[in-house]
Amino acid sequence: MGFLETIKSTLDNLPSYNEVNLVQAVQSLNLTFNEVSKYVTEPKDLEYGRNVIYRSENVEVIVIHLPSMAKTLIHDHGISIGCIFVVAGDFLNVLYKLEDKASYPIYDQVEEFTQHEILVVKEDTIHMMYNPTTSPVITFHIYTPPLKGGTTYPSP
Repeated sequence: MGFLETIKSTLDNLPSYNEVNLVQAVQSLNLTFNEVSKYVTEPKDLEYGRNVIYRSENVEVIVIHLPSMAKTLIHDHGISIGCIFVVAGDFLNVLYKLEDKASYPIYDQVEEFTQHEILVVKEDTIHMMYNPTTSPVITFHIYTPPLKGGTTYPSP
């Protein structure tokens, strides 16, 4: 079975779409750089490459490529939850929070992630992924439900 067929089979057969099952699914895929690297895209309109490699009624799978010194926009994921598997590299996950109905999120904390670690994205996660290294970062994302209605915030 090919890589995309394995992803489809694994994700379409989850008993429920919750945080625990998403993490177990990504772990069961035994993701390797060689498999995922075929789906890496170079940046176009953003600082990073973003490639949706699978989407169903229940899930969306995305491969992100953060070149050296690149970052994502500060964003949330709407009503979606998910998990991010670090295929290659190290990055900083800069977390933000909204206080007192503020229109712009304020800095909260920074987490470091490295190869083979998993970051869980909750419904209230507001973050920016930043690659402060000279090596590229490749991440594999699974979201449920598929991303829709998330907010991006301008850089401060």
